[in-house]
Amino acid sequence: MSPALIQTLRVALVLTGLGTLTTQVILAATAWNAGLEGAPPVPGLLHVVAVVLAIACVQVGLVAIWVLLSMVRRDAIFDERAFRWVPVLALSGLVAGVLTGAVCAHVGELDDAPGLILVGGALVVAGIAFALLMTVMLGLLRNATALRRELEQVV
Repeated sequence: MSPALIQTLRVALVLTGLGTLTTQVILAATAWNAGLEGAPPVPGLLHVVAVVLAIACVQVGLVAIWVLLSMVRRDAIFDERAFRWVPVLALSGLVAGVLTGAVCAHVGELDDAPGLILVGGALVVAGIAFALLMTVMLGLLRNATALRRELEQVV
């Protein structure tokens, strides 16, 4: 992979991470201010906590992508250490999708918004699909690593 592409991806990861961190801070500050003003804390606070946790899952996924990208840059992606990070990425995507979907479905139910309930269901399905895709990618990575070892022994 070209160094320019790796650097571009890293810039995108940093910008995405900064955007998610900013969103978490804004959500926490908004929830804090609402609590100070005497607004009812539940379910609004639970929604904010769930969304902040979902964003934290995205941030964990960004870290996993950064580590895997660093392994690609060093040409060490076919290593046992890579096998640890792909499940982290899969699980973080799954949890983020389920949390966000649950919040959308609950808010949609409270506000009688069937479209939001459908969006929540779609996010859960997307999280499950992402986790399954990453599981398939992990299997492909294991096979490629085994084939590379076998090829190194032959050569």
